[in-house]
Amino acid sequence: MTKLLSTIFLLTFLTVSAYSQQPGDAGRPIRGKVIEQTTGAPLPGTNITIKGTSQGTTSDQKGEFSIRANPGQVLVFSFISYEAQEVTVTANTRTLDIALKEDQKQLSEVVVTGALGIKRAAREFGGGAQVVSNESLNQGKTVNPLVGLTSKVAGLRINMYDSKVDPQIQITMRGSRSLNRAKNAPIYVVDGIPVPEITRLNPNDIESITVLKGANAAALYGSEGVNGALMITTKSGSRGRGTVKFSNTTTFSRVFLLPPAQTKFGQGVNGVYDPTQAESWGPAFDGTMKDFGPVLPSGSRHQILYAAPSRDNRLDLFQTGVNLQNDVSFSGGDEKNTYFFSVQDVAIKGIIPEDQSHRTGARFNGTRKFGKLNTSYNVNYVYFKKNTTPDGPWITAYSLPANFDFNSMKDWQNPASYANPNYFFTDLQKNPYHQIDNTRDVSEQQTINGKVELDYQVTPWFNAMYRIGMFSTSTQTRSTTGKFEAAGRRNVNGSVSDGSNNFQRLNGDLILNFNKQFGKFSTRLILGQNFRSDYTKTATVSASNLLLPDLFNPGTRIGELTGSSSITQYRSLAGYGEFTGGYNNYLFLTLTGRNEWVSVLSKENRSYFYPGVSASFVFNEAIDALKNSRFLSFGKVFASWNKTGNVTLEPYSLNNPYSQINGFPFGNLVGFTPGTKYPNPNIQPEFVTSYEAGVQLGLLNNRLNVEGSYVFSDSKGQIFNATTSRATGYSSAVVNAGRLTNNIVELSVNGDVIRNSALKWNVGFNFTHINNEVKELYEGLQSFNIFRQSYANLGQQYPSLQVSDYRRDPQGRVIINPTTGEPLIAADPVHLGTMVPPYQMGVSTALQFKGFSVGAQFDWRMGGWLYSEIVPRMYTAGTDPRTAEFDRQPFIFPNSVIQNADGSFTPNTTVLSKGDKAFWTKQGEVQINTAAKSDYFKLRELSISYSLPATLLSKQKVVREASLGFVGTNLFIIRHKDNQYGDPEYLYNSTDGYLSFRQVPPYRTYGFNVNLTF
Repeated sequence: MTKLLSTIFLLTFLTVSAYSQQPGDAGRPIRGKVIEQTTGAPLPGTNITIKGTSQGTTSDQKGEFSIRANPGQVLVFSFISYEAQEVTVTANTRTLDIALKEDQKQLSEVVVTGALGIKRAAREFGGGAQVVSNESLNQGKTVNPLVGLTSKVAGLRINMYDSKVDPQIQITMRGSRSLNRAKNAPIYVVDGIPVPEITRLNPNDIESITVLKGANAAALYGSEGVNGALMITTKSGSRGRGTVKFSNTTTFSRVFLLPPAQTKFGQGVNGVYDPTQAESWGPAFDGTMKDFGPVLPSGSRHQILYAAPSRDNRLDLFQTGVNLQNDVSFSGGDEKNTYFFSVQDVAIKGIIPEDQSHRTGARFNGTRKFGKLNTSYNVNYVYFKKNTTPDGPWITAYSLPANFDFNSMKDWQNPASYANPNYFFTDLQKNPYHQIDNTRDVSEQQTINGKVELDYQVTPWFNAMYRIGMFSTSTQTRSTTGKFEAAGRRNVNGSVSDGSNNFQRLNGDLILNFNKQFGKFSTRLILGQNFRSDYTKTATVSASNLLLPDLFNPGTRIGELTGSSSITQYRSLAGYGEFTGGYNNYLFLTLTGRNEWVSVLSKENRSYFYPGVSASFVFNEAIDALKNSRFLSFGKVFASWNKTGNVTLEPYSLNNPYSQINGFPFGNLVGFTPGTKYPNPNIQPEFVTSYEAGVQLGLLNNRLNVEGSYVFSDSKGQIFNATTSRATGYSSAVVNAGRLTNNIVELSVNGDVIRNSALKWNVGFNFTHINNEVKELYEGLQSFNIFRQSYANLGQQYPSLQVSDYRRDPQGRVIINPTTGEPLIAADPVHLGTMVPPYQMGVSTALQFKGFSVGAQFDWRMGGWLYSEIVPRMYTAGTDPRTAEFDRQPFIFPNSVIQNADGSFTPNTTVLSKGDKAFWTKQGEVQINTAAKSDYFKLRELSISYSLPATLLSKQKVVREASLGFVGTNLFIIRHKDNQYGDPEYLYNSTDGYLSFRQVPPYRTYGFNVNLTF
């Protein structure tokens, strides 16, 4: 890896040197000043370049500049959000005063990256699209670009799994279209090449992300585009003086939002103290010293203070996490060439001790013109390594007594210590630090991807392009558990499991692009052909009973090795076309069509076609009365219809696999049995029909921008496994059944509250309401279990939280057993609501005053439900606060009633519930007790920075720009009053609204960053 990075760096250095050594006349000195046309304020940082060369400079804090140029050369003045100016140097040119005009055509002239990576005017786009800039994406200095998109795009929902050093991310656009939870993510397209994931992509390398919402916008990408598309454009060099940028971001993470624990009672059973009991069913804390654990080898017994701690001792298990990012980039170019080269190094120390990850990556992007042939090429290499402990330490921590001293447990390797597993206070739980040190998961991954693109301008109205891209990952994993010999449950068998996963994707497109103008009519025709080939090879080898404590060699074992290997391939071919006709640059109609052939379906069904149509109308330019309106700067209405096929099958799902078993049909004979799932050869694609209509407005000279959309999608013929009669020889079958619909309302508003030469304050928000419903299931089925408490219920929002509950009277009061005081459990579960918040809103604010900048991003989600599987275990362990609410004494169950013989109900005032371990363990099994509303409002990102004035930097010639700042994430959160379990944003096993005991708790981060430009 080091050699590769060194080679790339050397090539880049030589390229930079070549550009910097271009010969030529130095020219005469020209001085001047650049100001803002309306206010007359200076524009520091304006780029001034000599057209056709790499020579250039920038204006200082006063807007003043100095450059050498010859008569006949053209000076180009450019500044972000302002219209560029070109001035030709004459023999008399000595000084220049330049006034740049702010670009007021933001909406009417904006260009978006559409399907196939082709740039097009937003005015002709007939569907929802939003562009997220590099500045907005990196406001929170995130390592994963998907995290940087959270709450910034209407209709886009992003969830984290937990707070590990490499957390998984789930992303969904405009609701779920498939019952297959793993098949609702949008397609990722990097510089025109579809890739399977972008978690290793350096966010600082991204120029912008265009979010194409829904199947309408991504119709040309086939099945992968049915859930929308993230069109990622990485940075490229530009003409002019070469630029070197360096940035450092250092942040610190602190855990928070642990589920609360009771601090009244300590370890024991039935109110009696037990020094070797892990559960907290002992007496109340009394401040005395008590024996703790078994007798030590010295004959002594460790003692512990039996008192409620002044703080949450569980916090001692977590350390302060540290995230250290360093980035450097080089860019530049001239009329024929551009280059961009970057290197990033990210080191993360997790909040769980010893958890860490390290990522090093490099990217090179280049372009070159050869007459009519334009070429572009890039390569990106990333090396990633992580070393983590599985979920054991945290699972143990939430069930230990409140006075448990975590810090004293680190010395577990000392054979005489009470932290040693032989003398740990209980054999019902493990020492968390022994779990951390002894059980490790190590993963090393190398990712390389790149592309080559050739674009030939055959005629002024016709160009042909061929683009080929490759994405490859190689992952090596090792999971180890150290052998520890001890008696009974304290014994730990050593194990090792080695794995490898190699994935390769090759993707190619031939695109013919025709553009022709006929008077007021414009036409564009795109014809294309695509191929895609995926190859995956996995292998694992495991040994579960190692002989030696510190030797993780599968050869030193007792028993047989276990393992597996697999090779899968997926291939698809497609032909597609798009025609766009425009009239007078304000009315546009676009027709799309694609035919696809996929290898995972049977021959009879693997070819399928899907069409689409969209239209847009820029009415303020078509209606004379609105053309010069001072109120309406831009107005567009748009609509679209699309039908897209979606194949959610994995390779070989329609084959009937046979597995080998011993003793079948009898004796020592080896036999094979078929699979229990019927591989239905008649499976067809799921088809998603989508409708969208919306309006886009620019008001008050584009000071206020508004976009609203209504979307409806109908997904029919869902592919999923249905239960069948075993009389058929199968227990399940792959079927086309089920129907999901989405009714979606989106609204985005963005505007400048204050905009003048000294101060700019921008505020924006995006709002989404999604009604995702199950309309049909298989053969009259009313309910289909997705995962544990998550269901697809006919006629209800998807996914639904369905839980067990108490029997209740018509007023909702709990019915109890009049003899035992036990609450009675209802025979049928209850439906609480959707596990996905149907209401989502993101609020952003950005303030710029002189050199200071403040940016904040807020995230709000309402209307959903969550379930926590942590709490039932805490009920059993006696650590949940509710188990101590009545001081472990018999009590009258709140809001309870007794059912009379005539069916009426009487409020309970005399019958007591026991309040002991058996009682509370049973209450933990009643799932309504661990469900809550998942509403929240959080400050997701906060960024405060200061840019050093140019007058200060002008005293030296090395640093052109410098800034430093503060950054924080998750600095506060407001949750529903019933949610004491964790961060409702987290999910588990691709299930929204599910908090698992296997998740590492959330954290908030804060730190600083430094940016330098040379």
